[in-house]
Formats: sequence, C-alpha cells, structure tokens
Amino acid sequence: MAPKYGRSETAKITSVKAEERFDNIDFSNVVADGMALSIHTAYTCPCGTRIGFQKHDFERHLQQPFSNVARDISKCFDEFAQEHLGRVRDYLDWVCPSCGLPARVYFEFWAGGKHGDFGFHLHTVVEAAPPPSSAN
Repeated sequence: MAPKYGRSETAKITSVKAEERFDNIDFSNVVADGMALSIHTAYTCPCGTRIGFQKHDFERHLQQPFSNVARDISKCFDEFAQEHLGRVRDYLDWVCPSCGLPARVYFEFWAGGKHGDFGFHLHTVVEAAPPPSSAN
C-alpha cells in the first residue's frame, strides 16, 4: 500500500541508516573518563533543514504508539518496520517544517551494566518521499 502525499501523488518509502541523517546516534547515562555522551542530536532532511532532538524526546516515545505523521504514512512506516527491521519497534516521527517530508527514526532502548545504565541507539530512518514529477 503506497501512502498518499499531498493531494493526489503517491509517496515512496525509503530508508537510510540513522548515521546518514543524524549527527549523534547514541544516547546514554553512562559517564566514561568523566565525560557524558551528548543529549542532543540533529536530523538533516534531504532538503537541508536541520531539526534538533534531545534524549528526552526519545524517552517520551519509548513504547508509545502515537505518531506525528498522517495515518496512512504511519501505517506504511509500520509495515516497513515489520518487514525489514525485526525487533526494532520504538520510533519518533515528524514532518519537516520546510519541505513537508514525513520521516521516522526507529531506535533501540538498552539497559544493563553498572549503576542502572540505560540508553538509546538510533537505528534506521524511513522517509515518505513524493515521486518525481512526470513531464507530460
């Protein structure tokens, strides 16, 4: 099922590794050599717009089924994850404020180690891009 994009176009679902769009893909409360990992990251949309996120944005979306994108696109993202991402099911999604591109990053939560350590690893970004305009 292809999602609708705009008024009558059909979107194409694409995926890339999170490190291709985000400047930081790992968050944790672990302190190593007196330094903590950054709690900030930014997604760079294919249009060039940078969208900032913080660790707590991912914490709020852990095991939460709500979406910030249109229902038909969210459903296509869900189907993509079920088919391609195995056990990775937690996500955070948004729509680019500049170009309107719906996007979602799937992430993995981990816990363990010393002192109740926990964190997140950003895994895969999926985007619902409109097809190129056909020249008639």
